Amino acid sequence: MLAGAFTDAAYADSLRQRIRELGLEGRVLLAGSLPPGDPRLIGLLQTARVVILPSLSETFGLVILEAWAAGAPVMASRTSGASALVKHQQNGWLFDLNEPKSFHEWVHAALVNPELAKQLAAAGHDLVRAEYDAAALAGRLKNLYTELMEQKHALRHPARRRHEHVHAG
Repeated sequence: MLAGAFTDAAYADSLRQRIRELGLEGRVLLAGSLPPGDPRLIGLLQTARVVILPSLSETFGLVILEAWAAGAPVMASRTSGASALVKHQQNGWLFDLNEPKSFHEWVHAALVNPELAKQLAAAGHDLVRAEYDAAALAGRLKNLYTELMEQKHALRHPARRRHEHVHAG
């Protein structure tokens, strides 16, 4: 299954041609773009043996978080967004786009060792629950607002703050 919109029509055509040449029409599905939250996307993530994100550039790994939330193991190219989330062989796999051998090695590891893949997916899922679920994000946002309000108050009342500091010392 290949999901996501093609941004290069010539590449899309050559990929379809290669799938035909290899006789894989019945085995490779090009799903195209699926919006976040689409039940079809969630279902695909839940049944994936491994979700591979071969991005050239990724500022934040939302797809990685979605995959982990659905319980899927993740393999991603070493981009800043993926590298900030994926800890190689702890909660997923990272590979270098310019080193096909590393890509093949980790795909093989993911497919021949489903128990390891499950362990890494579970570690990713734990990270999502601890750091990125709605309650965790709301708590961090509340703390940020509280801190900003305290700073704003201190800026508006500098004399009171200096006075408190003098008496405290």
